[in-house]
Amino acid sequence: MSLWEATWHIGVPLIVVVGAATAVSAAFSNSPDRFPRPRGWQWAWVGLWLMTAGDAAFGNDRSWFERAWKGTTVLLVAVAVTVAAWRHYRWRKRVRLADDSPSLVTRPPQSDS
Repeated sequence: MSLWEATWHIGVPLIVVVGAATAVSAAFSNSPDRFPRPRGWQWAWVGLWLMTAGDAAFGNDRSWFERAWKGTTVLLVAVAVTVAAWRHYRWRKRVRLADDSPSLVTRPPQSDS
């Protein structure tokens, strides 16, 4: 196996899995108010995640190593997004409850007559 093949078959998957693990770490350590939602072209990342999940689950022509690292990556990214979304949801709920401003009146008060 040449150096290029070793880099492509072992190095790249290792970098991808370490990057996904870093995303999990960032989901736990970053402030919940910095939760980025995908906008515009960023929805392409969801498509890439789905394609990787399909390769990991149904990739019959893939080696066990490729299916394993893709499955690990898919799992880590799903955990990172779930943790970040849950923390953001709880943070927003806590901010809303801590806000002591009066609620908005949607209709005028009715008269007694």
